Amino acid sequence: MMMPGLLIILVPALILGCTVSSGQQAREPTRELTVVKADGFSFSYSTEDFSEATIETVRAVTAQEIGDGIDEGISPEHVCVNLQDKRPLPALDEGPRYFSPAYSFVCVIPLQDSSVEDFDEVYPSMTYYATALQELLRERPDHVERRRGIPDFPPNNASPSIVSKYQYLEFRSGSGLMFLTQYSNEMQPNPVNNEELTLDFQGLTDDGQYYVAARLAITNPALPAGIDFTDDIDRDMPSFSYLRNEEKALEEYSEDSFQPSLKSLKALLSSMQVDYGASNGR
Repeated sequence: MMMPGLLIILVPALILGCTVSSGQQAREPTRELTVVKADGFSFSYSTEDFSEATIETVRAVTAQEIGDGIDEGISPEHVCVNLQDKRPLPALDEGPRYFSPAYSFVCVIPLQDSSVEDFDEVYPSMTYYATALQELLRERPDHVERRRGIPDFPPNNASPSIVSKYQYLEFRSGSGLMFLTQYSNEMQPNPVNNEELTLDFQGLTDDGQYYVAARLAITNPALPAGIDFTDDIDRDMPSFSYLRNEEKALEEYSEDSFQPSLKSLKALLSSMQVDYGASNGR
């Protein structure tokens, strides 16, 4: 369902960052940005990173509808912006495959719903995510001991197999945490590759009323092109040292070595503005 309020505006802008040479300031070339405004939130992205944006309204899913103990996207109605990235997916050239390719989207989920009597009872998983994330943002540990201990919405029937470049990031309306990961529900997760590598962001607005969730596809030329290019990597069990070694390798890569660059994707996330009043009473 397309929302009538979607507005996409092309504007020229300079990316942040400059170098100084011979007493003169040399700026990087201008990059064209697209500003997306939709149902109470906005952000901007580089047209070099993503080709287009489409908006989606995600219907409310309650715990009572799904059943006790199951988290299949339990959340109030919310809006997501899906971004079309430009990377190839060679594993899909011959048709559908079973793996977890990265897709790019940004969602803003209200943590209130005036149509229900008890938000915590109707949407218990959202309350859990928000509470766990609030604790992490308050304590700000340098790293996390357990990959599954990071609040990660939306659920996708898979678990993060790696966590690398874990860091905190402020955006215009709040703060959050971000990290590189890959998702898998296999006993031997795929080695890090350019079809599955994902930048994950989980954030809260300063007033605690909205949850911001984003996943953005990202690649690096040093990595295998896709899942079919990882067969020569030994998937040692049960230590999974191949994954731990790849986590460490990712830590050493510069932000500019990624495509899109980590700097560019962090600029996208930092530009997020949530209008607190636009969706109140949802």
